[in-house]
Amino acid sequence: MAEVLALVELNEFAHRYPHQLSGGQCQRVALARSLVTRPRLLLLDEPLSALDAHIRRHLREQIRRIQRELNLTAIFVTHDQEEALTLSDRIVLMNNGEIVQDGDAVSLYTQPANLFAASFIGSYNLLSAAQAQQLTGEHFTGQVALRPESITLGTPEQGIAGKILNHSLRYRIVVNGVELAVDVLNRAPGDLHRAGSTVGVHITADALREVA
Repeated sequence: MAEVLALVELNEFAHRYPHQLSGGQCQRVALARSLVTRPRLLLLDEPLSALDAHIRRHLREQIRRIQRELNLTAIFVTHDQEEALTLSDRIVLMNNGEIVQDGDAVSLYTQPANLFAASFIGSYNLLSAAQAQQLTGEHFTGQVALRPESITLGTPEQGIAGKILNHSLRYRIVVNGVELAVDVLNRAPGDLHRAGSTVGVHITADALREVA
């Protein structure tokens, strides 16, 4: 038992009663109890859903570490996209009891199988065929998914002219009458664009994916 408590970092709390533990510590106790028997398969059904964001991240890292240390097969049920993408070797995305897509995190994020997958995994811009054609001049037959981080910004002379609608960590930009969410990573303070300013928007063809 001491070995399992060490795995979940609860040695110093071994003699406390449940009412003396925080929510995160209680979740770690539950995990420890499930590990005592050294199961071949561990099922975790929304184990972090009632915890705040900071504790969720910490316990998520612990669960991943323990799973690797024990070489344990685990099924982790979650509605949280970030948990699924960071914890999993393989993701099975389900909707109404049916498998929508099955694969690793990269393939699910970059190649959504349909509209549900695109709307659930990541924060795609979901465009109509007409909107996608307005942005690229290419012909599309169905809805199109476009990742916010696949759009690059430059000066108004570069790319399609777009207007910044807000000034925050995630831009909202209107381009040719189409409103887009845009993520520009690793920006220096001097590279930030103010609301109302005009920028050049560049979208590569391979960043667009038709989804049914």
